[in-house]
Amino acid sequence: MDYIWIVEINSFCLLLLGILLYSLCKNYDRQTKQRYYMKAIISGMIAFFCEIIWALIEAKALPLPRTANFCTNGIYDISSILMGYYWLCYVEIALNSDSIKNKWLKTLAKMPVIIIAVSVVVSYFNGFLFYVDENNVYHRGRFIVLHIVLCQFYTVITTIHAFIKSLKCGSYMKSVEYKILAMFLLFPLSIGLIQIAVPNIPSISVGVTLAFVFVYIDLQNLLISVDTLSGLNNRNQLLRYLSSRMKTDSDKSKLYLFMLDVNKFKKINDTYGHVEGDAALIRCANALKLANNNGKNFIGRYGGDEFIVIADLNGDEEAEKFCGKVADALSEICKKDQVPYDLSFSFGYVTYDKQMKTIQAFIAAADQKLYEAKKRRDEAAAKAAEAARS
Repeated sequence: MDYIWIVEINSFCLLLLGILLYSLCKNYDRQTKQRYYMKAIISGMIAFFCEIIWALIEAKALPLPRTANFCTNGIYDISSILMGYYWLCYVEIALNSDSIKNKWLKTLAKMPVIIIAVSVVVSYFNGFLFYVDENNVYHRGRFIVLHIVLCQFYTVITTIHAFIKSLKCGSYMKSVEYKILAMFLLFPLSIGLIQIAVPNIPSISVGVTLAFVFVYIDLQNLLISVDTLSGLNNRNQLLRYLSSRMKTDSDKSKLYLFMLDVNKFKKINDTYGHVEGDAALIRCANALKLANNNGKNFIGRYGGDEFIVIADLNGDEEAEKFCGKVADALSEICKKDQVPYDLSFSFGYVTYDKQMKTIQAFIAAADQKLYEAKKRRDEAAAKAAEAARS
């Protein structure tokens, strides 16, 4: 067997996960979810390091005694099952699952780790999972499949849960995030089949590393799609979402696009400064989130003081109710924050028509309705001012 190849592959995987861990530490937000993700990576790194040590011992390049060889393999088994447990915790928190908060369920989730840890100790006496012979050579035990099954148990459970949540979730962004988490299993499972068939090829480490890198990159790309000031979807995410929805438009309900504009926003900026202007935009974003309490509508910041909402509604009556709901939410926020100026929205909305062949045409139609609404508002304000003077 070419043990140097095993050392090289695991060293490369160890380096990649090290870079990933360094990046996470630099942007560490101290959330519980983030800590579990980092613990999963660290557990994987420990497993890879143990596999490197094992390969060097087997190649006689590292003259360590049988006990050291056994401990190396034992730590590998425990760290690899711990990686699965920490990944489960990370995903359950990301899914906002109540199961991770339940004391008994969390204890139950630790059982595979406990079983493997006990099995490693037992293996020292009877080779339950593995044993090291008198020539200091590692051999699989009769029940090594227990370790393989329990390791896959964690990833299978999280994949199924994340996939089901992605289908039921009303929020577009959350649905995409859950699908990314569900895809974690594909890499170690598909590539790991090689290692089950050919035990001496270290393909599991490659699969696990690819899975961690894939999830990290995709979730980072998802964050890039978020407007940093308001926390809403940005224009890029809006275009992706609209492209998908316009292709799969349903006849069961109508697809509405709302274009919202903050009234007299320039005056707020000029009078109270840009810091207060940003605070006003955040209040507007929070009002949209509050009005969207069912989480089914797509909410985004289109640019400047313009926002877009995409919703499936049954008709204009529901659309008007939604506008009223947003206006009431914003009024309540302003009252609570004691805002010293008038902060309100103008609304324009349209339903999707198959004749709107492009995204730009759909948005332009809503923008035209917004323009007409602002024109009516200005005309009404002018008439009111004229009446007051007379």
